[in-house]
Amino acid sequence: MSKYKKIIFGFIVLGIFTACHQKNKKEENPYNNLTEKTLPLVINCEEVYGDSHPILSNELLTQLFSLLKKQEGYPPTIATTLPSEWLVEYQIENLSSNFDIWVISNTNEITHKVLLTVEKTETSYRIIAALTVAYSVAMEKKDSLASEEWTCSIEKDYTIKVKKKYEKIYSSVVDSIIPVNQLIETEDIYHISLNGMITYEQPIKFDTDYMAIIQFADTSEVGVEIDEDWLWNRIRMQETLEEYNILFVETSKNFDKIPILNYYGEEVDIVSITSFLTTHSKGYIFLKKGSKPYYYRYCPTEECIKKALPYFNITQDSSEVVMEND
Repeated sequence: MSKYKKIIFGFIVLGIFTACHQKNKKEENPYNNLTEKTLPLVINCEEVYGDSHPILSNELLTQLFSLLKKQEGYPPTIATTLPSEWLVEYQIENLSSNFDIWVISNTNEITHKVLLTVEKTETSYRIIAALTVAYSVAMEKKDSLASEEWTCSIEKDYTIKVKKKYEKIYSSVVDSIIPVNQLIETEDIYHISLNGMITYEQPIKFDTDYMAIIQFADTSEVGVEIDEDWLWNRIRMQETLEEYNILFVETSKNFDKIPILNYYGEEVDIVSITSFLTTHSKGYIFLKKGSKPYYYRYCPTEECIKKALPYFNITQDSSEVVMEND
């Protein structure tokens, strides 16, 4: 073989080797072949099946932990340490060609799932934004069991709604007192922007003081109905409460988001009474800003008013009625 042929042959071999090396380097990227899911989508802390999910690199972990410290929204009631190992489950259909949307979860027993927006750099990836979208923990003590569950829904317009539920159930009497079980439900709303940032929709906050009575009936319960007496009672309640400047709300649905309107039709608060539905299906809830809500059984208007006025520190006929908790 001549000298020139050897040189040409050498260049060909080098070219083939370089091409193969570049191809293998591309195939080595563990995030290239993620499963893609379409919207709308629901995310919870269900188990991850299969062993083909890539592990999040140390470089991305450092970025992740830094961003999670800055996320907005209601914090967890049961705080836990962030897991140290994470895997990438799948990606979500793209909002923009400039970045990808990943859903990651911790390894082993899944307690956290996080949504990431990531952009590809020349050598790796950069996390633009991170948001915890699912969370599942429980804490057992001698006399109680507390649990917290976050679930997420992502709509077609890339609106993210994270519903957060904390519940504490007592199993025994403490110091001769029957403790009241706790139920706290909140929701945070976010939006993915075209630049990959995740923006938090600040919840509406009301600074107006008010007094209100909610007349409610959970008609999904067997035997609970709204009859003619209920409707007449509502009318009498409205007329009587207006004399005391107490707002009135009547509802039989959407118990987690009940708007409180003043006499000008303006919204002064949004409340949830779902914690009362575990033991009561019909009755009244007395509300006063800064005070603990109070349940009273369903009854005629006169009895309800007599029971409610002391709660609001209002005297009737110049004689204060003492309220007893039934």
